[in-house]
Amino acid sequence: MAQALIFHYRTSDNFLVKMNPNAKLAALLSYSIVMSSSQPAAVFILALIPLFISFAIKLPAARYIKESAFFIVLAVIMFISSLASEGDITKAAASPVAFLSMVLAAILLTDSTMPDDLSRSLGSALSHVFGKAAYVLSAIIEITLAMIPIIIDSALGMVEARKARGEVFFSHPVHSISQLSVSILSDILDKAEIYIDALYSRGYDASKRRSSFSYSFSDVVVIILSILLLILKIFYEFHDNPSF
Repeated sequence: MAQALIFHYRTSDNFLVKMNPNAKLAALLSYSIVMSSSQPAAVFILALIPLFISFAIKLPAARYIKESAFFIVLAVIMFISSLASEGDITKAAASPVAFLSMVLAAILLTDSTMPDDLSRSLGSALSHVFGKAAYVLSAIIEITLAMIPIIIDSALGMVEARKARGEVFFSHPVHSISQLSVSILSDILDKAEIYIDALYSRGYDASKRRSSFSYSFSDVVVIILSILLLILKIFYEFHDNPSF
């Protein structure tokens, strides 16, 4: 069965893979928050950041673009609806650009970070405040991130299997979508059950303390810059709109 690349961890040896997962997560959250509430000019400038990183780590762009068709279609719909309501092509373009940039930033995180590494790092950091509950929360995040590639692979496998049987999707679209959805859901539930059984068989304890990763100088710099970016954004919003 063909395996998708989007939202999958890809073994590599670039600077992004070597970064602490918490630093990458902090950068993603900060970037997404700022990006979602910025003016068009700032959006277009900030959109260059994930693009530059993608080129720097040699992300397989052609394949990712192909597998991101769903997000691209959503971006086109956002542009058309924004243009119809705003009547300004610059403002209309800012929304889909911000959306696709945040999707690309999330792809960069999942491309360079294994779910269990993120869980270990996040749980260790939050445990200083929330205790064992932090490890449970990080375990939930780990399982969620681990299931995303499974869902994508299941959907891709089902679609290819139906194409191999000569099924024409557009001949009966409603019937095809309903059958495909049921098949994908059934397959996902089966795989989720296998995944959970595997965890239980290894004696997995979500609240158990786990080792973390060390922070390099660059990790600390990224975290500090992410926090400063959020503070500056909040200050700007408050200064521009005192009722904020």
